[in-house]
Amino acid sequence: MMLGPSPRPSPPWGRGGQILFAVFLAGCATTAALQIPRANADGRPVQRWEHWCQDIDGVPTNDRLMQAGEEGWELVSLTFRPPVVQNGNSVGGGATFLCFKRPK
Repeated sequence: MMLGPSPRPSPPWGRGGQILFAVFLAGCATTAALQIPRANADGRPVQRWEHWCQDIDGVPTNDRLMQAGEEGWELVSLTFRPPVVQNGNSVGGGATFLCFKRPK
C-alpha cells in the first residue's frame, strides 16, 4: 500500500499541446493589451455603410426610387411577397420589401 500523494495523470494532449496552448494564450493577451488593429492590405480605411429597409404595399413608384437615389441610397435587395389568401379573403402580403445602403 502506497502512502502520500498519488502521481498526477498526464494530460491527453502531451507536452507539445501544453506549449501550443501557452503560445495561444500569450498571443491573445498580447493582442488584447496592444489593441492591434485588423489587417488592411491596401491601407485604405474600411468603408462603413448605413442601411435602410422599407416595406411598400404594391409596386414601388419610379419617383420614390429616384428620390432615394438622389439622397445617396443604393438599392441592394428587393423581395416581393405574394398576397396570402385564406378562404377567398386576402389576409396579407402583396408587398415589396426594399433594402438600401449608402456610405456613412
